[in-house]
Order: sequence, then structure tokens, then C-alpha cells
Amino acid sequence: MNCAQTVRDRLDHLTVLYYRGCEPGFKFFGDDPEEEKKYIKQEHVDRVFDKYPALVNEFPQDYLRRFYAHSRCLLFPNGIWMSETVKYSQCLRYKPGVNLSFRISGITRFTAMTQGASAICVGIDPDADHIPCLRRKVHKIDAEMEFVPSSSKSILIPTENCYYGKSHFALGSLHYAKNEETVLKFEKPGFVIEFMNEPLTMDEALLEYCDQWVSRRVEVLER
Repeated sequence: MNCAQTVRDRLDHLTVLYYRGCEPGFKFFGDDPEEEKKYIKQEHVDRVFDKYPALVNEFPQDYLRRFYAHSRCLLFPNGIWMSETVKYSQCLRYKPGVNLSFRISGITRFTAMTQGASAICVGIDPDADHIPCLRRKVHKIDAEMEFVPSSSKSILIPTENCYYGKSHFALGSLHYAKNEETVLKFEKPGFVIEFMNEPLTMDEALLEYCDQWVSRRVEVLER
């Protein structure tokens, strides 16, 4: 099993690994180191239930508390993917557009379930001496949008070839954002990952993850 294209790039402290056009059964593994494991706490879960009270009896709380903040952002632009970690009986299934900012201890295997699947992983170089867990956002773009960066030192990574103002950005490449409103125009529908030079906020990241659970784009299944 293989993928049609593998894209790699780096800028400043960030690196990109992007698998595109993967066949069903294509696998890659995640075991990136963390400088500090910041686990999801009950107080974070409680705030989620304040927003989504209907989830109290159906959300896998015990599974959720195994997660800790991940220094890298994993996004699945296309296809359906599944992840498995050896010591857990559950697996996770992801639909197109899901992005992850948490991980579980141990080596996790990610498997493409559909033809033409893609997965992009962006974050601090795993070999760096300092591996902070930075804030990030994922923006969906069907054709074009007026883009304003969320911080003064944002770095942008598009999943498709695009124009940022008059500059052409290749898919999977890293670029500094302009500190002004600028048109982002995509050749094909895709996403932009925005990394900011400020700490990740657990509440924000967890709510984003739970939004994906509520919309059934992330599913927990028994193996």
C-alpha cells in the first residue's frame, strides 16, 4: 500500500509531513515526543458539558481523559482514516476535515480506509531542544476568503495550491502570514493550518475536538 505523493517542508521551528493520494490500507505511525504532557482534566470536561449537556451520557469521558495536548496538529483533508493504539481496545475513525491537537501515550497507527486519502502533520521539529505546544487553527476554504491572521506571528500551511494575495503558495509549504487582511484563493477546496507563536489553550482545543464529535466526524469504536 502506498501514497501518490509525500510533501515535506520546514520553516523556523515548524516542520510539515504531508501524505497525499493514499490507497486504502496505507499506514503511518505517530510517537512524537512531548516536552510536557498536559492531560485533559475534569474541569476541562465539565466546561464542555456546560456547552453540550446532551453529551453527558454518550461522550466517552474515560477515553477523553487519556488525551494530552500534542505539539503537532494532524489534519485529514481527504478520505476516512482510523487510528489504533496497542494498549487500548477502542479505535478512532475520522471523516474528511477532522483535525487533532491531542494524542494518547504509546505508538499510534493511522490507516487510510478510502481511496485518495490524505493526512498532513504540522508542528515543532521532534528533534528540537525545546518543543512548546503552540496554539493552532484550521480554516476551511472552498474557493477564496478574506483572511486575517489570529496573531502577529502566524505561520500558514495550505493543503492545496493557492494564492495569498499575489504570492503563490504550494500545497504543504510553510509561510509567514501578513499582519493585514489578505485574499486567500485556492485552486481546489482545501484547508489552511494556522500556527501561532503563543501557547495552546486546552479549553479551546478541547471544544474544537468536541465540535467534531458532536457532528459525528470523529467516532470511537470498539475493535
